Amino acid sequence: MKEPDFMPKKMIFLALLLLFCSNSWASSFKKYAGEFLYLGAGSRGTAMGGAFSALANDVSAIYWNPAGLMEANGLQLQFMHSKQFISSIQNSFLSASTPLTENSAIAASLYYLTVNDIKDSRNALVNNRVDPALVKLFNTGDYIFTLAYAEKYNQDLDWGVNVKFIYRDFELESATGIGFDAGLKYTMNNLRFGLVLRDFTSTLIAWSTNEKQFITPSMRLGSAFSFFIPAADLAITPTIDVNLLAENREYSSQFSIGPLSADLMAGMEISYDEMLALRLGIDDIQRFNAGIGISLPRVTLDYAFTEYGNELGNIHRISLHIFFNNIF
Repeated sequence: MKEPDFMPKKMIFLALLLLFCSNSWASSFKKYAGEFLYLGAGSRGTAMGGAFSALANDVSAIYWNPAGLMEANGLQLQFMHSKQFISSIQNSFLSASTPLTENSAIAASLYYLTVNDIKDSRNALVNNRVDPALVKLFNTGDYIFTLAYAEKYNQDLDWGVNVKFIYRDFELESATGIGFDAGLKYTMNNLRFGLVLRDFTSTLIAWSTNEKQFITPSMRLGSAFSFFIPAADLAITPTIDVNLLAENREYSSQFSIGPLSADLMAGMEISYDEMLALRLGIDDIQRFNAGIGISLPRVTLDYAFTEYGNELGNIHRISLHIFFNNIF
């Protein structure tokens, strides 16, 4: 008789323990410090509303669930670029992954968010009036460099971890930080489950002003089920994710009980003949998302749309995904 596998249970127990404990030890730090880390990476997952932790199976899994890197075949490169808030914010994601052995994979990514040409009129006041000639321009940016490793635990279960190196540049001050994520992915025929524990060491961001900000652990649970219509060459995959936090987000979450809060995301991917994909989703703040993907030999082009308030402008993301043969 096969012995029971306790690894998923142990990780779920650890995730819940860290989630509960984080509420007590993070009380002296500012919350919402990690919001810039979770704006979405890659057009496929964002088009599905971020409900992607169980489905992630390409190079973008380094962001969504590092365990999914075990399904990223061959050397893969991906570049995503988006503009949001009336094009004032530039968001880009560059990633690469490759199998290391038959049962392991590695990946690296650079995720950055910049705001350019911000006007600085602090030293431009002359006779109580701003002199345009003295107004200077500056840029700000958030940069996250990530390294990841994934491994097959058994036939059905994969696991992965990553380390994030964070740098924030705000002209007059800057900050550095380091954080860790871990993920599991369990496959049972056409049904997949994902578990991601983000910032499980409680990521600390230290500013040059000696201020400290704290990113508390969060846990994401996801599922995806694929069914097929052979007569129409269609594959349909609905997905659902729930993100659990312990930051007392009583009014800024969908559901909350005491310090705990939960946000639900749902998505769907409809693929025709593995060449054309249509995607839909509702994200954690109830925005409508949609997208399309076109697969060519060794190249995939993806587009994602996120509906925002008219005063802020909608978000458009474009991704280029290139596939190569194995290098190891």
